[in-house]
Amino acid sequence: MSETILNKTCEEILEGVLAEFAKLAAIPRPSKHEEQVSDFLKDLLTACGFEVVQDKAKNVIADVPASPGKEDSPLTILQGHMDMVCVAREGYTFNPTADPIKLVRDEKFLTAEGTSLGADDGMGIAGILYLIKNLDAFDHGRLRIIFTTDEEQGMSGAIGLDKRFVSDASYLINCDSEKFGELVVGSAGCVQATFWRELHYVRPDTKLGTNMEIKISGLRGGHSGEEISSGRVNAIKLALQIMRAITKTGKIRLSRWSGGSAFNVIPDSSELVLATDLKPAEVQSICAEMERRVRKVYGATEPNLKIETKVIKRPDKVLHAKDYDLLTNFVELIHSGVYLMSPENPAQVMASANLGVVRMDDNIVELKLLPRGNADELVEEFIEGFNQAAQLCVFESKFATPSPAWTFNPDSKLLKLAEEVFTEQNGYKPERQIVHVGLETGHFVQKNPALDIIAIGTTNEHIHSPNERLHLDTVAPQVKFIAGLLEKIAEIKS
Repeated sequence: MSETILNKTCEEILEGVLAEFAKLAAIPRPSKHEEQVSDFLKDLLTACGFEVVQDKAKNVIADVPASPGKEDSPLTILQGHMDMVCVAREGYTFNPTADPIKLVRDEKFLTAEGTSLGADDGMGIAGILYLIKNLDAFDHGRLRIIFTTDEEQGMSGAIGLDKRFVSDASYLINCDSEKFGELVVGSAGCVQATFWRELHYVRPDTKLGTNMEIKISGLRGGHSGEEISSGRVNAIKLALQIMRAITKTGKIRLSRWSGGSAFNVIPDSSELVLATDLKPAEVQSICAEMERRVRKVYGATEPNLKIETKVIKRPDKVLHAKDYDLLTNFVELIHSGVYLMSPENPAQVMASANLGVVRMDDNIVELKLLPRGNADELVEEFIEGFNQAAQLCVFESKFATPSPAWTFNPDSKLLKLAEEVFTEQNGYKPERQIVHVGLETGHFVQKNPALDIIAIGTTNEHIHSPNERLHLDTVAPQVKFIAGLLEKIAEIKS
């Protein structure tokens, strides 16, 4: 064997992994648009000499032979997802289906110019690619590489994966976690919920002489699982509070309401266009008071909130009063934020929901929500409650295929091996973590209940936002950890 990965310098490994990541960053890969990156990965793995399958969902699967003498060790899957959440900073020109991610690097961090970085889960894939290009630098048993699609917007890749690709495996190392030093051993289930109803418009009453545009901006947003308990304000819910405040002293008719970008992103902005019988100064005063109230309660987490008002020309049409009432009542009724904390661990969120998007056009209003639960029963509870609210407010509803929760296995052999290897390499014991985000692991366990799984990753902060950044000092240790763990597994006889 040539120089082992464990003996390589951290600088050498870092540059090698970042070179792989740069290739991914150059390929547009938002969810539902993975054709180009899927073909790239298929061609790359084929060029490495592996047997490769690209299925109907554009998942890419490759079998990697064991090191000589390790053919009888258990089959281990290395897995990551190829899509990313594409979010641009306000005012930054970016087409997620055509433009590359522009990388910005300093001594400590890797970020992107004006957009999300895509370290979730580009770093997971880049690390795996680096390892399989250096197979002669560590002992390993039989490996299977699985790169899935659409993890961020429905997990259709994991759902559509043929179970034969996981049914013969003993272990699965998911490389989609966000903090080095944490071994994730359980995750939340979730379901994408879409609600809509037909809209009816009328001409605005001339007695409603003030026509205003109200913009909410500067909120932090972020991942609706990772950041749901961090005191982030939901811009859509805040917009509703502003409208409720106006109706305490005046009348209102809504012409347009928009906000949010995705099911799983806490909305950081929202916009209202409305007509009211209040004076512009009164509306401005209400918005200023709302901004003061939010800063008083959430000032530590939302220091950059802005609520801006502008007088505009009279809109051509406004919502019928009944439609306005049904829409605002529905938004009032549906829960968004933390719903339940763990009775066993008060720091762990057990259930939450995120109102991620509101959109109005000439015909309908559409809302997108993502409830999560670390037990499947909690997601079912959300579905029941949302359906009741939809019936009360005359909304249609559609629920995607639920992603199952991944329940902690206290007898996990892989977890014990991982803790041993990590402690040997880093001098401290890793933390076990059950996370309140949806991982594909639940679908893999459904296909093979005996599959032993952990999820690991580099440290990636502020994912799903333009502030996303990768801690560079976690890249090489992560690669060495995986290599060391695979060497331990290779010592086991099936």
